[in-house]
Amino acid sequence: MNTKRWWLVGLAVVILLAATLMFRPGGAAAQNMGGVTVPYTGKLTTDAGDAVSDGAYTLQFSLYAEAEGGDALWMEMHKDVTVTGGAFAVVLGSINPLPKEMLGGATRWLELGVRGPADVDMVTLTPRQQISPAPQGNNPAVAATCAHDHMLENWTGTSSSFGLSVTNYGTGDGIRGENYSPISNYAGVYGVNYSTGPGVYGSGYGGGPGVAGYSDGRGVYGWGADGVVGESSTDNMSGVYGNNLSTGSGYGVTGRSANGFGVFAWGNDNSLLDLKGDILLQGILGEIFATGSAMDLYTNDDMYIDLDNDNNTPYSSFEILRGDDYALWTIMEPSGDVVALGSQASVMQTTDQGQRLMYSVMGTGVWLEDVGSAALGGGGEMFIAFDAVYAQAAMLTADYQVFVTAISDQPVLLYVSAKTPAGFTVKGVTLDGKPAACAFDYRVVAPRAGYEGVRTEPYVSPEKEQP
Repeated sequence: MNTKRWWLVGLAVVILLAATLMFRPGGAAAQNMGGVTVPYTGKLTTDAGDAVSDGAYTLQFSLYAEAEGGDALWMEMHKDVTVTGGAFAVVLGSINPLPKEMLGGATRWLELGVRGPADVDMVTLTPRQQISPAPQGNNPAVAATCAHDHMLENWTGTSSSFGLSVTNYGTGDGIRGENYSPISNYAGVYGVNYSTGPGVYGSGYGGGPGVAGYSDGRGVYGWGADGVVGESSTDNMSGVYGNNLSTGSGYGVTGRSANGFGVFAWGNDNSLLDLKGDILLQGILGEIFATGSAMDLYTNDDMYIDLDNDNNTPYSSFEILRGDDYALWTIMEPSGDVVALGSQASVMQTTDQGQRLMYSVMGTGVWLEDVGSAALGGGGEMFIAFDAVYAQAAMLTADYQVFVTAISDQPVLLYVSAKTPAGFTVKGVTLDGKPAACAFDYRVVAPRAGYEGVRTEPYVSPEKEQP
């Protein structure tokens, strides 16, 4: 065996000066008749970082008062220790108990001797591991330091509560993992849970984040039935919060799905009249972009668009724009005016000509029409009273127009002899000047109430001043 290629990567033993020895994360040390026991795990690798061959090894542990030389204060040999992938686990003090008085008050060094399955001699690994005692007291904020790192260690066990618990009562991080690898699927902190719980769980009780991730790639990456789950019980805070601080383009939160919805939002909204919903856009300008070839808005029932919900804007508009930002169709609030760039038409279903467009009649003003039929009475005249609804919707105190057409088998001269806000009078005579007695059709055109002076106004886009 080439002894120069053997290295130990183990856990430091954390020694408290109190009567009970505590050891994290390998487990809690137990007291026995002659002293204490300490769970200890480690890994044996070559210079290249590869794990040693699997097999049964003999491991000899010794405690010294010095980093080099001196006599061993305590020694214990473990035979037939199973080493798999370089990893092993033993309990120090289970063969030769560790005296409590030996572990308190001074720095010790742990030395390991290794004999492989095919070796005859024991090989002592260097350097010894320094074991630093923790300060006295019951203050959990005081943490013992470790004299070496834990790279390539693999901790395996069974627990009904947690595999690793780190509590920080100060102002720093509970766990900090930093990874400078350019490979996107390697993480600063990587957690896997083969049950139904989270792979990584973080709780922030001081106002900070439960889990924070900072990266030039993915700040936080989750993979599971639910990749990332965030919960909050604080008003006006978020279960999951994403913030992109890039000065260029970027996204605060990205959601993608191979066969479903990229983002699923579920609020607690029970009314169309409250200020709750499933999605809130809180920027100065709320915008939704569809970069594909089409956007569909689906609803299983009604769809509402509530303009100027807070009633603090003189006017608001709902517009459909074309590519050059010209308004194709606009609805104004509170006036309710509808403006369209093209013609306005309705689709009509014909009997044998399919669906055809029927176009609206345009005018130079805003007009309301009423049509009807009547017949001349005795004396060749008839008073037509306006419909009650039409009389209130149209401005009949202003000048309005009446058009009449006789329905007769002989020439008849019809004319309007009087117009009042309540109605108009139609008279008719034959060509020989006698009172006519015939039916007639009429059409009345009057300004819409409130639009009396509107006529071919120039169009002004309702474009608002940009913040």
